[in-house]
Amino acid sequence: MTIEKLERVMWRLRKRHPDASSITNLQLKRAIMYECGTDPTTFRNNRKALKDLGWIKPVSRKSIKLTDADIRGEE
Repeated sequence: MTIEKLERVMWRLRKRHPDASSITNLQLKRAIMYECGTDPTTFRNNRKALKDLGWIKPVSRKSIKLTDADIRGEE
């Protein structure tokens, strides 16, 4: 898992859902599967990394919010 792969995951989410600020975990899972792999541990680790970077924020059990911190370059 590298920052480049996480950036590609975010790019894929924004490409497939351009006007959505909130997406489902299934949509996130599909983007991670395309870019990083299909293992459940891969999904869990990448989701945690995106959350730790502040690029996503959990809203409910089934949805997350894209914070746009990856675009603005905030840490």
